[in-house]
Amino acid sequence: MGRLEDSQKQGHFSSGLNKNFEDKSQGSPKGSGEDSARTGRGRRWRGRRRHGKNSKGRSALNGPTIAKIPVPGGVESLPAVDGAATLVDSHAHIDAADYDGDRRKVLERALSQGVGIIIAVGSGLSSSRKSVDIANTFDGVFAAVGVHPHEVKSIAKKSVAPIKVLSENPKVVAIGEVGLDYHYRHSSQKLQKYWFREQIRLAVKVGKPVIVHCREADEDVHQILEEERVWRVGGVVHCFTGDAGVARKFLKLDLHLGASGPITFEKSGELREVFADIPLERLLVETDSPYLTPPPNRGKRNEPANTFQVAQKLAEIKGIGLEEVARTTTANVRRLFKIGPPPQTGKIAYSLAGKLYLNITNQCSNSCFFCGLLSDRVHRGYDLTLEAEPDAASILGAAGDPGDYDEVIFSGFGEPTLRIDELKEVAAELRRKGAKRIRLATNGLGSRVNNRNILPELRGLIDVISVSLQAESADSYDKVCKTKDIENPYSSVKDFIREAKAAFSEVEVTAVDMSGIIDIEACEKVARDELGVPFRRRTFTLTD
Repeated sequence: MGRLEDSQKQGHFSSGLNKNFEDKSQGSPKGSGEDSARTGRGRRWRGRRRHGKNSKGRSALNGPTIAKIPVPGGVESLPAVDGAATLVDSHAHIDAADYDGDRRKVLERALSQGVGIIIAVGSGLSSSRKSVDIANTFDGVFAAVGVHPHEVKSIAKKSVAPIKVLSENPKVVAIGEVGLDYHYRHSSQKLQKYWFREQIRLAVKVGKPVIVHCREADEDVHQILEEERVWRVGGVVHCFTGDAGVARKFLKLDLHLGASGPITFEKSGELREVFADIPLERLLVETDSPYLTPPPNRGKRNEPANTFQVAQKLAEIKGIGLEEVARTTTANVRRLFKIGPPPQTGKIAYSLAGKLYLNITNQCSNSCFFCGLLSDRVHRGYDLTLEAEPDAASILGAAGDPGDYDEVIFSGFGEPTLRIDELKEVAAELRRKGAKRIRLATNGLGSRVNNRNILPELRGLIDVISVSLQAESADSYDKVCKTKDIENPYSSVKDFIREAKAAFSEVEVTAVDMSGIIDIEACEKVARDELGVPFRRRTFTLTD
């Protein structure tokens, strides 16, 4: 089996997965084939139309040597971190009869392309049963169970009780594929809406997220999800092809959006623009196999191996590396479905978009309620939990060669100025080793917590200072940032910005854009008009 055998030797994901796609039976499950392609009409994927410099080895990333998964055709190879493939196909119909003759080979091809986990998504009762059988047969496969809007007419006088029974299987991680489809209308809108609600309620009852189908029904899907308070369990609108406004509405419901084949299609420029603005922390990658095959194989059977192409296109859209897309979307899967490889803990140095970030403390004088790190402390797939506060030598060892990066940024889980001595020592050495640009991202309270003006000490060490303001008034700051043991923190932050402006050529103020909570326009006015410094809005991303 080549690469599959190599990967099995190294060990894989959590949930007891030691050998991905290990066949636990004498053969792949055959199933009845009933509703295997959503409508039971066989191979419907033909022509189907839809709506709608990195460090080497250990040094700079402070992690294990990165094994490379070879990719045919000479395209970018995908790293396997900690011996585990890093991509997840979050939506594939591998129960379809199209795979009955070669299902194991399909899974092996997926692993050879770095796809270590596949969620087999049911589209009806028989399809869901078969998906569960497949998940129970192969370690690297999990299942979602539900009735697709095309098929709800088949349960019109029944109930979702059989789906509930299936959902109790430990390999079942979601209720889906459920939703509304007003394009084909194989089932009436009335039935679709009724069973969509019923299956959302089932998801809430069993405590599992939903996988949502939405085709030419954006308004009704959103209304039902909102009325049923889907945020209690979360979920994903799979194969998202809506516009930016629709994307924002779904994101506000604490939903993820699925990127699949359509983002790779030649005429999907507008869709790619939409995905460019969706936070990576809210995206999953998928194939929707056997449908929506990326070019140059459109019209042929799709496979989970093509998750690689979707992720590669998403990286291109975002202007970031493939590894970052893989690591972050896999972390998203872990948060949503509670499966996938655990992140390596204790990341002191981590790279994003050609920049090196240094996480030198887990302490902070603020407890900003928008800070996603207050939950699992995972950022873009990196676990920033430090077992102990690292000394300067450890930080420098993790950083490696700063010349490999466009910028080095002191920014992590905690507030770096709480460790001002280590910060200065590290910055000085990074400067000596050829760092091109060094930035300090701070809450602006460093002088208060250190009982002295720290800015003169940072001159010649730091090139840029970014200060998180977060509010337009002292009262708002207290509500948003919840500062500990410092009186009048807001005025201190503004004083720090004024003093930084006098001492440094590059100073900026930032704030997280949270409509209805933070008055971002008023924050910008304070920065530009009162303090006379540039202002940058940061996008708020709910991550749990």
